[in-house]
Amino acid sequence: MEVSSVAPKAVQSVALQAHDVGQRISVLSVGSWALYDFANTIFSLNIVSNYFPQYVVVDHGLKDAVYAYPQAFALLLVALVMPLLGALSDRAGRRMPWLVGFTLLCIAMTAVMGLVDNVWLVIAAFVIANIGYQTALVFYDALLPAVSTTLNWGKISGFGVGLGYVGALFGGLVVTLLLGDTYKNQDAFLPTAILFLIFALPCFFFVREHHKGQVYGSQDASARRELQPLSWRNAFTQIWHTLQDAREVPGLMRFLVANFLYSDALNTVIIAMGVYATQVIGFKSVFSVLAPATIAAVIGSWIFGIVTDRLTAKHALIISLSLWIPVLLAAIFITDQAIFQWGIATLAGVALGSTWTSARTMMVELSPPHKLGEFMGIYNLTGKFSAVLGPALWGTTLLVLDPDVVGKHLAYGIAIGTLLLMVILGLVIHLGTPNIRRVKG
Repeated sequence: MEVSSVAPKAVQSVALQAHDVGQRISVLSVGSWALYDFANTIFSLNIVSNYFPQYVVVDHGLKDAVYAYPQAFALLLVALVMPLLGALSDRAGRRMPWLVGFTLLCIAMTAVMGLVDNVWLVIAAFVIANIGYQTALVFYDALLPAVSTTLNWGKISGFGVGLGYVGALFGGLVVTLLLGDTYKNQDAFLPTAILFLIFALPCFFFVREHHKGQVYGSQDASARRELQPLSWRNAFTQIWHTLQDAREVPGLMRFLVANFLYSDALNTVIIAMGVYATQVIGFKSVFSVLAPATIAAVIGSWIFGIVTDRLTAKHALIISLSLWIPVLLAAIFITDQAIFQWGIATLAGVALGSTWTSARTMMVELSPPHKLGEFMGIYNLTGKFSAVLGPALWGTTLLVLDPDVVGKHLAYGIAIGTLLLMVILGLVIHLGTPNIRRVKG
């Protein structure tokens, strides 16, 4: 295998080859792994993007900050423990027990959200559910090499992301049909928990990890450090050690900084688009926007999965991030519902699906296989810290620039402008990351 990159070839060549050792992939395992994306995106769309923000703002008349700040708080807690959890999973050589445990935590708390009456208890349950959801993603992403080979990482990643958006559309439609014409937003929480459980089960049973036991292949300082006891008490020390190890991988820290910036915008779009579509653009139902965006995201994910393998993950991500610039500019200035629904929302869907597909693949490319869980923890840490900043910045902007005082279009336009700035900065930094071409040697 040959790797062409701005970074030293020998270092990255060894890492890429090691992912494929002894690997035989079954269609059942690939489909089951991707079906988890289908399952967890039902939660992401129904709870994070749609019904929970609507429950807070519309049903209870509270400010945007009331749903944005709990989101930021949950992500902050997750970010602090992710590298430690990733290191623990690397040491055990297993991701699946962690994936199952945190997924079930999310599902249980989502069900609780639908069963309690007090709004603050619902918000507390949401925080715990979101912690379970976000933490499970670390171990799910780290399972990508277990269901793919070096040359089709992008294709399989794109298949998962695309199927995830199919799940979002499916989950949204099913819950809408179950709720009927007259409903409370809280009524959507319990059906969402049930759907998440049903479609997550195949991943639990049919995805097999290829490397059991401890995974140590070198005698460098980081490997020797792994032999030291890992505990919750040294979580911050572990984060520091992981960051130090990441600095030794050419281009990885630059990629993580870029990921921090553009993820700020993307994560905020996910949680705020429902309220923005109904409160500013004037749609009666958020699914008027989410349906075309989701279909476009499916197509974008699958296409860019192929593009990522053919073109390189770096170049695919450049294209994806470039799409966000016209999307966010148009969202600031255009309020026509038809253009917003079929133009802006559709292009945003393509951009969203393709960005996650390309970024996840590039992180796998850059990570040494024996530290994949740990480095995926750092990857998700940067994304989650940005997701702390994004919702907090969004909520604070709308708290200071009260839409009822200065006007909805001005307040929300400035808030979107902050997201646009983050995407541009992330794109500029990403231009300097390694360009890795995966070919047969």
